[in-house]
Amino acid sequence: MTANDIRNIALLGHGGSGKTSLAEQMLFMTKGTDRLGKTADGNTTCDYDAEEIKRQISISLAFAPVQYKGKKINVMDAPGNFDFSGEAVCAIRAAECAVIVGNAKDGLSVGMERTWKMLGKKPRMMFINRVEEANSDYASCIEAIKAKYGTAIAPIVATKADANKAVTVIVDLLHNKAYDAKGECAIPGDMADEVEALRAELMEAAAGADEELMEKFFETMELSAEDMAKGLKIGVRDGSVCPVLCGSAVTGMGVDMLMQTIVDLVPVATDMPAEAAEDDDGNAIEVAYDPNGPTAAFVFKTISDQYGKFSMIKVIRGKVTSDMSLYNMTTGNTEKLGRLYTMKGKKAEETKEICCGDIGAIGKMDKVKTGDTLCEPKTYVKFAPLAFAPACYERAISPKTKQEIEKLGTGLNKLNEEDPTFSVTNNAETHQTVISGAGDIQIDVLCSKLKSRFGVDAELDTPRVAYREKIRPQAGPL
Repeated sequence: MTANDIRNIALLGHGGSGKTSLAEQMLFMTKGTDRLGKTADGNTTCDYDAEEIKRQISISLAFAPVQYKGKKINVMDAPGNFDFSGEAVCAIRAAECAVIVGNAKDGLSVGMERTWKMLGKKPRMMFINRVEEANSDYASCIEAIKAKYGTAIAPIVATKADANKAVTVIVDLLHNKAYDAKGECAIPGDMADEVEALRAELMEAAAGADEELMEKFFETMELSAEDMAKGLKIGVRDGSVCPVLCGSAVTGMGVDMLMQTIVDLVPVATDMPAEAAEDDDGNAIEVAYDPNGPTAAFVFKTISDQYGKFSMIKVIRGKVTSDMSLYNMTTGNTEKLGRLYTMKGKKAEETKEICCGDIGAIGKMDKVKTGDTLCEPKTYVKFAPLAFAPACYERAISPKTKQEIEKLGTGLNKLNEEDPTFSVTNNAETHQTVISGAGDIQIDVLCSKLKSRFGVDAELDTPRVAYREKIRPQAGPL
């Protein structure tokens, strides 16, 4: 498998929009799992942690590699809750394209707007979920998105809804095919005019991304499906086009179309701009994706639990094999690599190599942390670090018994390897250990993990303030 066969996508959006269910449906439809899990039942591939099952929300970034028509789609399911936005930062760094998942009932949500802003210049597309439900309103949702983001929004589907506004048929404008809840179907006759008008708009969007296609479009006023895909792919890569699809993560309607669109329109790693980095002397350089170059990989996520530690990497240059020794630019140590894995939820499937543009895991790398660069000795390069939002919420933390003080420190250090967005400081003036994070849910989850993984009962309190009196000169006589 080469970089041309791989698509890296991050599922992002507001909490509860159906990202985990969408990843589960993609796995199920491609035989990646033998049963369709449900978030409410606590048996999905991506939400496997005990806290995720208990709270029925995603807490950590999870991975679901999908094999689709000879291509590998690395699906990264990121939490939508704002307390865990650091996981989305990790996913964005490793992905070539983001799929912003919305909800047809909610319209343009705050989470979708926040995700759009976080992405910067990163390519993106949208998937509007839950369109099959009564009182959903896909049409109003699209209008709100277009009003906010303008001509960049390019719907590549047409829909037919019933009296309750539930979508019953989805037409793929790119390939001129229709789908209902049972699979492919004929395009309804009463949609012919609408489909023709929307296809013309899509052709204009595709032609606008490439001068050659623009000339061809003006000559014939028509583009083939291949030409449309070519233009849209260019537009997605440079950010001028954001394709919009819709469907149902529960019934699977529109999900096959989404996977086909990802294969057709998402740029591969070697088509992306070079990564910002520094050389051994600290000079700013750019490193292009190169399958034949000296090996260089970036550690964008660490998974650490009672079963072991996995360092998630994205290979920028060359390839990584299990018999290699790579130089860690952060620590200055040469690391002998252990076994390599492909992660699917909590399952680690061993692999022999990770090629350029691919995502994988290295097992048992105790000294490797999130943000590290691993490269071949004497070809030194250090990639830009992950930019996490600063902590904005503080709580004093302490164990219930003094005997657990050491275990508390060990547990927090282990959890910090997995989640570097929180920090721990010992205040010498107030004699309190203060934990800083993104919000109360994040801190509460950390306390629950301290209990379940390390057997530490932690208590939270309000941090004390070290007040200082100002020394004033003695007052003179009146």
